[in-house]
Amino acid sequence: MTAPGPEPAPDPVPGAPRHRTHPITPLVTGWKVVVGVIAVLTAQNIAQLANEFTIRRALIGLGILLLVVLVAIVLSALSWWFTTYAVDEDGVSVHSGMISRSREYAPRARIESVSIERPPLARLLGLAKVRVEVAGGGESYLDIEYVSSARAEEPRLGILEVAAGTPAPPTDAAPVEAAPADGTSAEASTAHAGGPTEGFSAPGRQDARGAAHEHGGRLEEVLYDGVTDGELIARIPTERLVRSLVRDLGFLTGLVMGVVGVVVAVLLALWQEGFSIAILAALAPTAIAVPKYVFGRIDSGWGFVSRFSERGSRMRRGLANTRTDNIAAGRIQRFDLRRPFLWRGPGWTAVSATVAGIDDDDGNGATSVLPVGTREESRQTLGRLSAPLGTDDDLATIEHLLTARARDLPGLRTPVRWYWIARRTEVSILSPGALVHRSGLVSRKLSIVPRERIQELRLEDGPLARRLGVLDLHVEGAGDSLLLENLRREDALAVHAVLAADARTLRRYRDRESWPRPALAPVGAAAPAPGSDPASVPGSDPEHESPAAPAPGPCPGGQETR
Repeated sequence: MTAPGPEPAPDPVPGAPRHRTHPITPLVTGWKVVVGVIAVLTAQNIAQLANEFTIRRALIGLGILLLVVLVAIVLSALSWWFTTYAVDEDGVSVHSGMISRSREYAPRARIESVSIERPPLARLLGLAKVRVEVAGGGESYLDIEYVSSARAEEPRLGILEVAAGTPAPPTDAAPVEAAPADGTSAEASTAHAGGPTEGFSAPGRQDARGAAHEHGGRLEEVLYDGVTDGELIARIPTERLVRSLVRDLGFLTGLVMGVVGVVVAVLLALWQEGFSIAILAALAPTAIAVPKYVFGRIDSGWGFVSRFSERGSRMRRGLANTRTDNIAAGRIQRFDLRRPFLWRGPGWTAVSATVAGIDDDDGNGATSVLPVGTREESRQTLGRLSAPLGTDDDLATIEHLLTARARDLPGLRTPVRWYWIARRTEVSILSPGALVHRSGLVSRKLSIVPRERIQELRLEDGPLARRLGVLDLHVEGAGDSLLLENLRREDALAVHAVLAADARTLRRYRDRESWPRPALAPVGAAAPAPGSDPASVPGSDPEHESPAAPAPGPCPGGQETR
């Protein structure tokens, strides 16, 4: 079942100015119709088309294809004309449809992040897609496709300001001057082009240094799609990315199995049907599966760079299909750290984050905040994004949980001796600030769920579980779930009780100062200011004030079970 997407609601501000996307958007969207038509016509008839191929039929087919292309462009142009978007202080809305009008709306409170994507064809035409990720699980987003790549930052920054609660930039402001073709901003170009000269260097040498600095700045701006502002957290060189794939046993196993599967499929097809052009055409999708898998892994981490600013962490990745994401620390529901066996020597770690509304079903690396980082890069990333664990040194604790043997870590584990692998590789630890789960035999994995992000808890029981004296605990977050399997019944019930109290209180009272205030107040009484004492406000009842949230504490029954 598809997860809920943006809400179909009318604009909160009817007078908000609406904008159209770039005029050449139909050229980018029209090819999808053409590819769909070709796929439908050739999927079931590839063998017959290959056997009955003639020059005349080929020319007729090209003519029909040209007609389909023209029709697709015309339909895309009509769709573009009737598609508009608007950004105001209450959210983002997109109107589309010529005969049947549809409205998509992303409320300000549900906006999780804003990303900029540049597919290959759009990138060649200088276009970009702005995607607004909305809370509600996977595939819940609102797309503004396509805008000029040089000006994609304008709607992104405006939407981020709206999501942060700051006023949106005025729409009647002077138009932004067009950026140079190389991607630098007008301010950067002005700064490099002129300005007073410092020092006593010779004019020629000063101009040469200025030109070299300008060239380097513009080159970096183009290579990293404008992600050059803020404090540098991590930058992954291509050599490390390739070496990490060679050292990843999971990737190598999948590659070998894929190659073997393709070879077996090709040999069986040739053995049963014989060699022919039709058979080769039918086997083409199977043959490209392995190169697509390898390229997808490389593309998801190619040119990765992350920087931190007041708006959170901004990351750029991609070779053919580039993607730029902006993730705030308060939006992250869960962290997953992975360290394969051959990564332990250099100390590399892959870090991914679960954000409500962002999924990685197409393998674009959207959930990865660090594809392969050193220990220092991991510390920098987690230090700015991870929720506190509540220990004396959270970063040292995380490193210890990754490097130590699971059986040497104190925590909750299954008491069933039959599950001897799980007893030695899986352990759950409840810290004052988060639930931590360590797993993995060859590739170690550490899952961190902040206790304030837990939304649902579920205990799972059965005849065999009652016989063994164990329970399964499901910890649900926004768009994610963590399963703690085969825990001792007493431990599972104790953890459930503690986390249930967290789910009821921690998130509710964390942002107490920013709670919405009622618009109506008793006559002659002023609305309470944020942070004021409710007892001092006329008409308030101190006896009915909600109790204070209990402080998170260690889990009862958390002794180690051997």
